Amino acid sequence: MRQTGLKWGDVCYVGDDVVDLGVLRRAGLAVAVGDGVAEAKAASDYVTKAHGGHGAIREIVEMILKAQKKWKLVVSEYAD
Repeated sequence: MRQTGLKWGDVCYVGDDVVDLGVLRRAGLAVAVGDGVAEAKAASDYVTKAHGGHGAIREIVEMILKAQKKWKLVVSEYAD
């Protein structure tokens, strides 16, 4: 964050266990994977439908790009 100038509010953090709780509570977008522990899920803004290692990160990336109205552009780059 120091190198990029980003603030905690700019960060999306994905976790699945109690060791992630500190960062989940600081991140602007806190995400737990579907098979994460209850404490990580409770500390998160969003819980993925997919489990860790089974498409959870892709689910989050797609969600963010759609929220930023960038999804169609990304898809179009691969459609040519």
